[in-house]
Amino acid sequence: MGIQSWMSLWFGLTLPAIMLMYMFKRKYVDTTVPSHLLWERVLKNLEANRPWQKLQNRLLLWLQLLAAALMVFALMQPFMQVSGGSAHIVIVADTSGSMSAQMQTEGSGEGEDSSRLEQMKERLKAYVRDQGRRSEITLLSTGSSPVTHVSHESDRGAIDEAIEALHPYYGTASYRETLSLAAALTREEPDAEVVIFTDSHWRQDPVPIAFQVPVSVETIQGAAKHNASIEQFGVSPKGGTGSSYEGVAVVSSNAEGASSVEVNLYGDSQLLASRVVELEPKKKATASFSDLPFAEVYRLELASEDGYAADNESFAFGTGRSSARVLLLTSGNLFLEKALQLSGAEVTRIAVNGSAGGQGDQASGRQGEGGQDEGGQGAENKNDRTEPDIPPVPDGEFDLLVMDGSIPEGFTQGKWAELARQTPLWTIGGDGPKVGSEGGRPVLARHPLTSYLTMSGVYFGKLIDQQPAWGEPVIRLGEQPLVYAGVAEGRPRLSFQFLLQDSDLPLSPEFPVLVNNALDWMTSGSGTGLGRFLAGAQADIPVAADAVSAKWVPKSGLALADGPDTVEVQRSESGISTVQTVPDVPGLYAFEQQNEAVETTSYWLAVTADPYEADLSTTQGPAVSQTGSGAASGGGDQGSGASAAEQRRAASQAGSLMPWLAALALAVIAAEWGVYQRGRSI
Repeated sequence: MGIQSWMSLWFGLTLPAIMLMYMFKRKYVDTTVPSHLLWERVLKNLEANRPWQKLQNRLLLWLQLLAAALMVFALMQPFMQVSGGSAHIVIVADTSGSMSAQMQTEGSGEGEDSSRLEQMKERLKAYVRDQGRRSEITLLSTGSSPVTHVSHESDRGAIDEAIEALHPYYGTASYRETLSLAAALTREEPDAEVVIFTDSHWRQDPVPIAFQVPVSVETIQGAAKHNASIEQFGVSPKGGTGSSYEGVAVVSSNAEGASSVEVNLYGDSQLLASRVVELEPKKKATASFSDLPFAEVYRLELASEDGYAADNESFAFGTGRSSARVLLLTSGNLFLEKALQLSGAEVTRIAVNGSAGGQGDQASGRQGEGGQDEGGQGAENKNDRTEPDIPPVPDGEFDLLVMDGSIPEGFTQGKWAELARQTPLWTIGGDGPKVGSEGGRPVLARHPLTSYLTMSGVYFGKLIDQQPAWGEPVIRLGEQPLVYAGVAEGRPRLSFQFLLQDSDLPLSPEFPVLVNNALDWMTSGSGTGLGRFLAGAQADIPVAADAVSAKWVPKSGLALADGPDTVEVQRSESGISTVQTVPDVPGLYAFEQQNEAVETTSYWLAVTADPYEADLSTTQGPAVSQTGSGAASGGGDQGSGASAAEQRRAASQAGSLMPWLAALALAVIAAEWGVYQRGRSI
């Protein structure tokens, strides 16, 4: 049994008021007596003023007290805890990353810790077995989008299986979206209710979700263990040589006092270095590693155990060389070539105007051998040539292909076309319909290419009036697109809609910055490591044109320990999609592709957890409000899950005792009237 309105208990003051009325009421009985009884009459007067004597043997008093007590009790809106009071219960299960944290439960001994998620599963099963015994159950969880596990399910076995299958989602959880779905599912069901199971580590939302049915919050109790986190980790070549590397890691802890943690660095599964880092409360500490050998994959590990394992490992990838290799096809652009070299690129230039048929310094050498000026076959061949020769594709691998200006058709066929398809491509100008510049202020979208740029005061000349299908404009001049950036077949693409020779952009001090931004963005995925991605995020994956199958293979970290054996690969109408959703369990993965000849191509990818979930000290509950009858609990201090449950059950009219108390009070009043009619006053 529970009470909805304890404030109505103030009406209980009417009970002592009734008693006081009887206690201070003087009652006499007129009786004729002989004179020798006068002294006894005096004693009777004294007894008439004794308060407690007046409460004896007064049936009317007790009936009035009973009627008043029943009315006060009815005003307090009592109810019974009726199992299955609602026909439909929507359960929202918080499965965000923080639910995987280890908790020290009350009364448990050492070694008996369990995760918040395991505790929630037990609470969910008990709730469905008791309070939801006669109700249909809908179970939702917070993934990248709301996940519906069962809907209007009455089979308790199926519900228990769905509860047992719940697992943490380490990406950005859909807190608000899941509550919105729960509100929508119950909007047309007045006999439904919503129950939210959470650890109160809920992302703050300034606008509460409005429910039209009773809603309550069940909090998973337990003291959180401390957590040490790897906030940043990176490895870069040392001194530009590429033979030695250095690494830097940033570590923090939420412990209230000073602590220490052992940090181990591995390169391709071999221990390279180890450090003990001293951590101060609410401060970050840095660990540096120098003279590291090249490794394809570097793994940083916190050796000590803590309450949250998702941020105890971080990965970085070696490129094998310190500078990017750029293949530049141009008729001559000294500013562009020098800007690429200033950005640290190793530039290989090929002339495309037919005057030089070589590659950098090697081009002049080949020209010297085949272009004899003094009599001979060389001059004859030169005079017979009707179109420029297309040189062969240079040996080796390139990180970026730059096509400056109009490119002869031969560079778009054969092995050159294959190179352009398999390499990040940057085109500048080129063929196509041209329009004059309409002028206006440069508008820069938020993109890695536009960092530290304003592009103000630059003349661009005529623009190509042709939009590529693979990209979106990142720089505009008024309404006219200047630069397109995007991804084609899993590789970055960049297109300048103007010629550098027709513009004064190369004379601008921002030109080297623009070239450096373009080089960094287009070569960031060079090598076999594709970088780090947040769990559940979208990633551009280089998919080979002849690939017929692909799969995600967990290789290290939490992905290998707790992740699924296989992760579904997205497909499109043309085959394997170049845009993939990365797995939702942190760790190291290999994206393996196979062609019809069973040749395998693999790319490394590191998955990280949402850093918001690592702060286990946050106690922000879900922001909910209720527009219907009853009171919603949530959005603030969630100190008592039982109190929230009582409020939820109190709002259910099925268990209310008010009608019965009202009927009983009327019956007592009727009995009181009968006593009054009999005239019984003593």
